[in-house]
Amino acid sequence: MSYRRASAVAVALVIVLLIARAPASLLGYALPPGVKATGLTGTVWNGGVAHVEIPLQSQPFALGRIAWRLNPTGLLFGDVIRLQSDWGSQQVNASVSPRFNGSFRLNDAQLRIDLGWLRQLLPLYVGGQLEADIASLRINADGMPTTAVGRLVWKNATWRAIGGDVSLGSYAIDVTTSDTGIRAGIITLKGALEVDGSVTIAGDSYRVAANLSGPAARNEAFQQAIALLAVPNGSGYRIELSGTL
Repeated sequence: MSYRRASAVAVALVIVLLIARAPASLLGYALPPGVKATGLTGTVWNGGVAHVEIPLQSQPFALGRIAWRLNPTGLLFGDVIRLQSDWGSQQVNASVSPRFNGSFRLNDAQLRIDLGWLRQLLPLYVGGQLEADIASLRINADGMPTTAVGRLVWKNATWRAIGGDVSLGSYAIDVTTSDTGIRAGIITLKGALEVDGSVTIAGDSYRVAANLSGPAARNEAFQQAIALLAVPNGSGYRIELSGTL
């Protein structure tokens, strides 16, 4: 091997070693405005952060402790990033594969979230715990879901009303994908509100159809809350919504 070639190989090895040992603290300079991260440890490729906050609707939303592992070859052969996050009862564990075209894929994801945080994003007065086990989810460059497979469970669901919380029950949503788009079937596991319905997504269009019945559907506070969304039918209420994402 010539001196020039040996020098090039040595320089390449040094660069590889420097990149492999790049400290996680370097990521602090690449964070978007408003994102706060404290306690970065490890390397860019395998590291963690003690606490992360992101802005949602001008309010800080805590993601808590996050650990990650990067696999650059995943851009061609599989998962790129493995993430783990926990903040109290809130837990996220997922593999993420971003693509050069701006789309990304979420694989083998488990989420455990208290729905109290939802009120920071939307004017929905709901409570309970959300458990999601997502086998796969693909989001295109426009932010639209194209395929999804998994199950979501809403446990101990409540509707928070001025006169007091209304206990609803526990529900499961089974999500599948076919040639016609994404379909989610809604079933009641237990509770005072019986829900039977579906959600379909085809392209950028969605449709929600559900029947609501049971003792909770006769609660006056709950009836007032859903008055703009549902219409009475023989056994309770019917919801039909459609539009574009």
